[in-house]
Amino acid sequence: MGLYSLARSARRVAWRLFLRGAGSGSVHDPAVARVKRIRTYAAITVSLADVVAFGSVQDDLLESLSDRWVTLLTTPWLLVVSTPVVFMAFIWCAPPRRRPAMWAALRASLRQLGLFVGTLLLIAVLVIGWSETNPARLGGSLGTWLSLAFLAGVLWAVFLFLFASAAVARTGFGAAAVHPAAPSVLAAFLVWAFAATTKLPDGPTPIAYTLLLGGPATVTAIAWWEIHRLRGRFGARPRGG
Repeated sequence: MGLYSLARSARRVAWRLFLRGAGSGSVHDPAVARVKRIRTYAAITVSLADVVAFGSVQDDLLESLSDRWVTLLTTPWLLVVSTPVVFMAFIWCAPPRRRPAMWAALRASLRQLGLFVGTLLLIAVLVIGWSETNPARLGGSLGTWLSLAFLAGVLWAVFLFLFASAAVARTGFGAAAVHPAAPSVLAAFLVWAFAATTKLPDGPTPIAYTLLLGGPATVTAIAWWEIHRLRGRFGARPRGG
């Protein structure tokens, strides 16, 4: 119950810091959203079929869960590297009249970046503070309560970092506010970055390479289609914002 309360509190704070207002500038296209859902279900089905046909169910499921955690923890840092480049490219392509608004949105994204790094620093500060003060040496109930307080603080900070990671992976530090097409470009970059560092799936070599490259290829195709629809149906052009 205590862990649930800590996780719930951390989730509420993370959502308030990283999701509130992060959708501003985004364009909801039902057709694109439907295709993305179909693609997600198809990817899950194909992955399960590969495990059943060519792998060990228990080992591959554990490896898949491990990969999910790695993805959750590495995606924000890949975004830290790639997002400024994508943002600057969109701002450079935009006409002068659009650039002030895009620079303002970029400042909000940089603020989110600073807050995200702060969640990681908070864990370090609490752990170092706990180690340096060593409340257990006080003995008695005071030392016990202080140790429990530090433990609760560290656990809350870890939950905050995990929920913040999930939030920024979802929004790309508010990428849509800079340009509606920015999330699609970032998604395409991320899937190829992960494909470059992922081992081949189980199965015959042609099937393994098809599975490895098929995911990024379909995400890139959907991203291109989404950008095309943004330009044609909603007037969101890379050079026009």
